[in-house]
Amino acid sequence: MAVSSECAERIARLSEVVVYGPNSVIYFQEDDTECLYLVVTGYVRQTYINENGVVTLTSVVPRGHIFGEAGLLDSGPHLDTAFTVGTTEVMQITRGSLKQVVDTHPELREALSGMVSRRYRSYMAMTRALYLPSLSLRLAHVLLQIADVLGNQIRYRGVMIDCIGPIITQQDLGSMARGTRENVNKTLRGWEKAGILALEDRHILLTDRAQLLEIALNSDRPNGVVTFDTSTAVGLSHK
Repeated sequence: MAVSSECAERIARLSEVVVYGPNSVIYFQEDDTECLYLVVTGYVRQTYINENGVVTLTSVVPRGHIFGEAGLLDSGPHLDTAFTVGTTEVMQITRGSLKQVVDTHPELREALSGMVSRRYRSYMAMTRALYLPSLSLRLAHVLLQIADVLGNQIRYRGVMIDCIGPIITQQDLGSMARGTRENVNKTLRGWEKAGILALEDRHILLTDRAQLLEIALNSDRPNGVVTFDTSTAVGLSHK
């Protein structure tokens, strides 16, 4: 968060860093919200269970990102379940301590508002993508969104490219893109043959991000009709 060093130091003093083991639940959906969380090391997965009992992966939170803010800011329960991927360090600051910092450092409120706004835009983009007419469109959106959130890159054939590691499985992609693992695998293999991505050692390498973005922004039907306004592709352009 873009705050002063004094504000950051006070947050650190009032916070507690907790080390969670692999696949540990930090909080459950509908639990009372008590803390704001920030990933120090590792990753946190967030899932949502709908009224039919279907579990959907909504996001993977990397190092340096907050989570659990929705319930904290509106005094409601958690909207998802958060659990770790491998051993993960999480900084936790209680609602009362956070209020103390905000009262004395107004820039923290602005920083939190910006982070919540970006998270909202990301959720809106994901929700819109779920209603696109084909799996390839939905999957292209999901891959680009995950790549932007995780921010991982790897050198491949002399060039630095976006990389999605094994913490995201093909089952996860199916959950996020409304498709089966088998259909996701078939689509990924097709894109691999087309040179759009490479599949190596459970990693997905975006070898041609521009072409994947083109798929996300346009219908893949033969007539090439654009099925939605490009303004819905929030966060898809490479930062």
